[in-house]
Amino acid sequence: MKIIIPGIPQAKQSARFRIQKSKASQKDFVMSYQKKSVTDNASNIGKTALSQLPVGFVPYDCAIVAKVTFVFPPLKSWNKVTKLLFESGKVIYKTSKPDVDNCLKAIFDGLNGIVFIDDSRVSRVLSEKIYGNEPRVELEFMIL
Repeated sequence: MKIIIPGIPQAKQSARFRIQKSKASQKDFVMSYQKKSVTDNASNIGKTALSQLPVGFVPYDCAIVAKVTFVFPPLKSWNKVTKLLFESGKVIYKTSKPDVDNCLKAIFDGLNGIVFIDDSRVSRVLSEKIYGNEPRVELEFMIL
């Protein structure tokens, strides 16, 4: 099964923490939270995937393989040689941030309960970060 999530891939940022006062006991405790942009991104990923699933699709509840390609827009700072290679169809890999593992976290968290029961079902991952004219995330899932 294949899914395409349009837009520039985003990484999932680490949780943030703040000190919160308990209303009942008046004691301080540490509370973790995610920024709104992170939760909105996960929600958008889920909605986009849901719209591409076949009618009657049941989320995977078995070991699956995920092939994930993160496509980022080309850089304006590229030299002429790199631009020519890109325009000729050569694959240019992205070797700068965001980290591929953080991008995977964002995607898998957004697909939890939609494509698979839980992202723990993803047992094998093949992923890459490349440059392309249309930024997107290409996903392919297969049962092991």
